[in-house]
Amino acid sequence: MLERTGTLLAVTDFITLQPGEKPEKRLVRFRTVGDATCTGAIESSASTIDHIIDEVAAARVTERGGRADDKRSETAMEDRKKEGYF
Repeated sequence: MLERTGTLLAVTDFITLQPGEKPEKRLVRFRTVGDATCTGAIESSASTIDHIIDEVAAARVTERGGRADDKRSETAMEDRKKEGYF
């Protein structure tokens, strides 16, 4: 994982590390299904469905709050649609 603009991102073949970025292992889960290049993870030690439900109920970050696209620009998602990404 790496943290970029306050979002935890999985390191994949599609993520280019920026100078000074060092990936590290963290225990996380993803709150939504999406593209690994723009979907942020949530640090979590939840190991059962009940623990996940408790964690989501107590969360102060919305599901959409983990989307890196929303931090790039107000129109990032719409720009991707226009480029044929969706």
